[in-house]
Amino acid sequence: MTPNVCAIVGALSDSSNAVEPKLFPSNLEQAQRPGMYAWWGDDDARTLLGGELGVDLPPLLYVGQAGATKWPSGKRSTATLATRIGRQHIRGNARSSTFRRTISALLLDQLELVPAGGGRLDRPSNAVVSQWIAEHLKVGIASVDDRDALGRVEQAVLDQLDPPLNLDHCPSSAARARLTALRARISR
Repeated sequence: MTPNVCAIVGALSDSSNAVEPKLFPSNLEQAQRPGMYAWWGDDDARTLLGGELGVDLPPLLYVGQAGATKWPSGKRSTATLATRIGRQHIRGNARSSTFRRTISALLLDQLELVPAGGGRLDRPSNAVVSQWIAEHLKVGIASVDDRDALGRVEQAVLDQLDPPLNLDHCPSSAARARLTALRARISR
């Protein structure tokens, strides 16, 4: 069965489906599956992050996927929404999470974060980012059981939502070019 992109877009673009990180996952059964997620920012987050990019940001900031088969190798992922969001985005580090690296890069100067090399922040800075995410962001999910189709679904969803903090699979813009430069300060 082909995943319903319209239903996924609808779920991800509805802020009432998003929860604070401390409440994630609110639906454990859904979170233990592969799928897509959307990060939402409060007014303070949008002002701070948008200020770094020189743009006004909408509440829906970032969209990603967890568990897609890697192509062209066909390697099946075992990731779930719970592992991707919980372990890597909420409690991870900038090296293991593109989303967390983006947030860290945008907060680097404002929160005086310290890069530790290898795409990481030092331990105290990483804790500051975790706390900031907990205080200012929410996350919503939509499960997609077809791991083989999930990459194509992600592209279709990104085409429709065009979240401003996504870089891959999104159109070029001055804000995305600035974000790319900021992210480079947290070296891999």
